[in-house]
Amino acid sequence: MKRSVKIGLTLMILGAILLGIGWMNHGDKSVVWDKQTRSFRTIHQLKRSYRPADYQRIVVASKAPVTIKAGNTSRVTVSYIDGYRGLPRTRVSKGALIIEGGRPADRLDISIFGISDHATTNGGVLVTVPRDKQLTNLEVKPGSGHISLRSLHARQMTLKNSDDLSLMDLRVKRAVTIRATDGDIWADQIRAHKLDINTDDGDIGISNSQLAATDNQFVTADGDIRVSNSQLGGGRASSGDGDVNIEENHLERTFKATTDDGDIHAYIGRTAGARVSAQDADTGDITVQGENRKSGYWLRRTAKAQYQLRTNDGSIRVANRP
Repeated sequence: MKRSVKIGLTLMILGAILLGIGWMNHGDKSVVWDKQTRSFRTIHQLKRSYRPADYQRIVVASKAPVTIKAGNTSRVTVSYIDGYRGLPRTRVSKGALIIEGGRPADRLDISIFGISDHATTNGGVLVTVPRDKQLTNLEVKPGSGHISLRSLHARQMTLKNSDDLSLMDLRVKRAVTIRATDGDIWADQIRAHKLDINTDDGDIGISNSQLAATDNQFVTADGDIRVSNSQLGGGRASSGDGDVNIEENHLERTFKATTDDGDIHAYIGRTAGARVSAQDADTGDITVQGENRKSGYWLRRTAKAQYQLRTNDGSIRVANRP
């Protein structure tokens, strides 16, 4: 028994030594299966970084992933996999930083060691904007890929893309206008006069934001909508096929929520009003403050802040927020 323990300990120590040697000699690289060559190959992730000329606007027209964030530098970094072709390009022209070209994110079939399953093989662009920089405009052209915006200041933003869109901690004096064809849209900590979202296919999530306009709109043809913990002047949320969740917002005027095929759940302020209607509603389809109600019921009709909730095929639940 003692001999077996000694042999086991010896093998463990030898394995640790070999692992350390391999790691020191860059043995931590991922090994993946290449469909084209029908063989395993090692992945080397590379980066190129430079400081561009001065710019006041940013224009994105790239199918590759693009992240734009505030930081302590003003560099543009292009990250990619060694040997990858079709990288996005960046240039400055007439005061605009332009990001163009590139391909959508490909996926690796197998990851043996290092990068997890479905690791991105192609490159993306990381743009770091100085923290105190005020952009006049940030524009994303139609057909662009995944976009992530973080901690930016701009006069206005116009975003037209065909993939997921992630917005966090943005300060926009005028409007953020989003027109998307595919992909989910998530916005957190947005301070803007107006947020206008219209997407053909995807979920919409708005949280912890301040939107002063009375005509904000969040519209999806096929997807769920969630608006939570935000200050709203007013507006509407509309889904062709999906649920709508309104949770713990501070509303100034009127907010309309409609869905053709889905449920509506609303947790509203204790002084806010709510008018609810459902087409061909059965008993139990409409519940307000824990009680079943008929279509057309109006809670606190004299309240300044009013929710108008309607579904053509689904249920409605209304309760006071905690």
